[in-house]
Amino acid sequence: MFIKPIIFCLGIFPAVALADDFYISSQSGNHLSLFDSKTVQITKAVEVSSGPVMVAVDKSNDAIYLSHPEQGKLSVIDLNSFELIHEIKTGGQPFAMVLDSQKSQLFVTDWSRNALLVINTTSRQLVDLLAVGESPAGIAIDPDGRKVFVANRESNSVMVLDADTPDLHATIETGERPYAVAFNPINGHLYVTCVKDNSLTVIDTKTYEKIADLQPGKAPYGVTVSDDGKQFYVVNQNDNTLVEFDAGSLQITQTIKTEKMPESVELSKDQQHAYIINWFSNSLSIIDLQQGKQTSSIPLKEGPRKISPAQ
Repeated sequence: MFIKPIIFCLGIFPAVALADDFYISSQSGNHLSLFDSKTVQITKAVEVSSGPVMVAVDKSNDAIYLSHPEQGKLSVIDLNSFELIHEIKTGGQPFAMVLDSQKSQLFVTDWSRNALLVINTTSRQLVDLLAVGESPAGIAIDPDGRKVFVANRESNSVMVLDADTPDLHATIETGERPYAVAFNPINGHLYVTCVKDNSLTVIDTKTYEKIADLQPGKAPYGVTVSDDGKQFYVVNQNDNTLVEFDAGSLQITQTIKTEKMPESVELSKDQQHAYIINWFSNSLSIIDLQQGKQTSSIPLKEGPRKISPAQ
């Protein structure tokens, strides 16, 4: 049964999300929120179907995709009105998602079926189901190189699949329990957080070789890359920290305290701030990367999981 979207107006907000806006899912609170980084406010929030986890923003089709692993479905939310416009019943446990900027398709990891789902974003239909490793979690794409990267949590591996065909290019060993992945288009490296052994695997996506095992902190989770490819950032859940790495030397350049159980991280458009979702604090940490400290904390609906830029 669908849950009718109920919009809670928390202030004056634009009809269309701007470049400095971010969408945030709250799994326990069953909400999707819009964060305006200029005003540093949650400007809009809507109740959605229960258990939303991951967020993917399809600007070209004015749609937001939410995954609901416990319900075996994806919600499609109108980007402007925040109204539910479609549901895609995938079965299984759809989890992480990534949009293909070159084609009308959305890739979704299916945790329980050990599969990668392919959704046509025009018809909003499930069009393919590809076998991957055990308990696939994080996913990333190289849209120009036409490669999709899937972290298999229980297989301790990353699979590299072709974005246009069912072909498997490579399976690469990682640390224990890989979770999130981020692709650096500047140097072609893939960063994989591995929760159980507190490591981060760095992979050369051209040669499919593991080139480093780094130690970012305890229970590394979310990871993101700066626009210029010179830095990447990892949040550590059991340390409550954000760690900045130099992408060239692979050395830690700063460590910044967050709130409890940081889950995911994104950078501001000007790359001067990091926005971190804290699962156990039910908050959004705003980190000034020049000052190297948290400058603000914004309350969120219960159980926040994912932050995703509007553009």
